Parts: sequence; structure tokens; C-alpha cells
Amino acid sequence: MDLKSEHLSEALDRIAAWRTDPDTVQTCPVCGAPGVEIIDRSARPYSEWYALRCAACGLDSALHIPLPGPVHS
Repeated sequence: MDLKSEHLSEALDRIAAWRTDPDTVQTCPVCGAPGVEIIDRSARPYSEWYALRCAACGLDSALHIPLPGPVHS
């Protein structure tokens, strides 16, 4: 199951919480079940990529967050 736009805000909240404390169990942004798996597959400094998986509802999606990239002076 892909992540639908109505769950995007919840997914970003879960990712932010996970980045703050990776050991805390996060809930699925779609079904609310505990134990959503979040995997950081980022290619910094250009973008952040996160894979989200939930065994309860079948969520299996990737979320891309573009970054501005390095500043050259």
C-alpha cells in the first residue's frame, strides 16, 4: 500500500519523532498500529528518503524530501 496524501502530515510527524528518538516505537501514519518500520535511505545533502512499512495494514512506501543541497561560495 502506498502512502496517500491525506496521511503525509502524520508520516512526517512520525519521521521527525523517529529522528529525535529512534528507539521509541512509532505508530503507523495510516492505521495507527504500533511498530511502523522507518528506514533512512537519504542521499544527503541533496535529499532525504525514508521507507515506511507497516505489517498491520500493509503500508510499504517511500517518502522523498528534497533539500537545497550544498552551498558553494
